[in-house]
Amino acid sequence: MKIISSKTSQRVCKHMNKDHIGSVHKYLKYYGKISEFKEAYLEEISSQFMKIKYDDKFAIINFKNEISEDEIHGTLVSMIKEIE
Repeated sequence: MKIISSKTSQRVCKHMNKDHIGSVHKYLKYYGKISEFKEAYLEEISSQFMKIKYDDKFAIINFKNEISEDEIHGTLVSMIKEIE
């Protein structure tokens, strides 16, 4: 079982919300099938899913495969490439 620490999750979420919020919104629209929302941000990332909070609700987007801390960046990039 692969584990992503809460410290790493917080760091990645902070970075994504600050520097890549457009990607977070694309994940929610494409993978979460949520087409309309007022605001959204990455709340948590684990080895199995990402949790995006939007308009006081949550969307869980499961990864295709379980990931490790070393695989977070590559996974998020490949998910964006799949959308675009």
